[in-house]
Amino acid sequence: MSLPADTLLWKIGKKWVSPLVNKFYHLEFFGKIPKPPFLLICNHVNPIDPFFIAPFVDIPISWVIAQISFQNPFERFFLKKIGAIQKFKSRPDPAMLYSIYNILNHGGVVGLFPEGTITWTGDFQNHLISPKSMNKLILSLDIPIVAACIQGAWLSHPVWADNGRKSKIFIHFKTFSDYSAMESIHHSEWEWQKKHLIPYPGKRKAQGIERVLWICPHCSSFHTLVGRWEEVFCSSCRNHWFIDDFGFIGGRTLPDLFHHQIEVFSHLLHDLPKVTFPSVKVSIRNDRTTSLIKTFHQRLTIENDVIQIGSMPMNILKMKGVNTHFRDILEFRYEDTLVRIKSRYTSFLLYNWIEIRKKQIFGQSANETYV
Repeated sequence: MSLPADTLLWKIGKKWVSPLVNKFYHLEFFGKIPKPPFLLICNHVNPIDPFFIAPFVDIPISWVIAQISFQNPFERFFLKKIGAIQKFKSRPDPAMLYSIYNILNHGGVVGLFPEGTITWTGDFQNHLISPKSMNKLILSLDIPIVAACIQGAWLSHPVWADNGRKSKIFIHFKTFSDYSAMESIHHSEWEWQKKHLIPYPGKRKAQGIERVLWICPHCSSFHTLVGRWEEVFCSSCRNHWFIDDFGFIGGRTLPDLFHHQIEVFSHLLHDLPKVTFPSVKVSIRNDRTTSLIKTFHQRLTIENDVIQIGSMPMNILKMKGVNTHFRDILEFRYEDTLVRIKSRYTSFLLYNWIEIRKKQIFGQSANETYV
């Protein structure tokens, strides 16, 4: 059997693209890779994480990729040509599991991001992982588990940022035989950066900060923060915070600011009146087949725990599998449809709004962070 990822496109990429990625991003590798088959797990810090792994691994890898990436015809063609495995988020996917077992049983390599989505704040998203499911998968495999921990890639281009910075990326490979491999990819860019203080210089480092911060850390006003060049500015209290080359915002880490934001935001949600956001792009698909039903642009409003887009109201309690894709897409299942909302700067805000209100309604702690 020829492995799905062992294609002409992979051979071209390995010969010509990987050296360019290695040179441009200043990659450094540590550790060893066993002979295939093996399962490779990795923390998810950048949309092109697989390209960071490729220069060090001389074996074609079939990466598990979210189904939404297959919706674009160009992306779908490319992903199929490199043997990617399609994965539906937030629901059982036996076809994905069959593909994983089939490739591994034939001596191949499968790459997997257990978090499922890129970290917004640079900290490992342990709350997004089902230990039971991952442990079940690992225990069912009598093969090595290779853990690849990527350090510095998130600071090179935070998912919220409009612009990247000068890169310096380190990747550590370790081989395990059980679930302890997961511990090796539990990585915080901030704890790591406090120890190493590696500069990541760039221009307009603050632009895009509105995607991840919407509560002023000084006056607690809502939706008044804006990124201007290298500074985060509040239009309400006029305070501002400089983002330095190490990534710190006014000397503080993003998770520190974000945790404070969630505490304030959780209290605000009880009293916020009707809130309207600018026009968003919405696509409605059949949840089972993902075939497109309709797309449209409308203003989005939230009032009384109902998200209204045009004439379509959606109660947040009926939303399942809420997640973000890259930085500007919010996705969830609603009744028998798959809803995707594309908006500039508001996808993560809406995600947290929905998840916090659900917890509040069910009497759970609303101060848990969603990073």
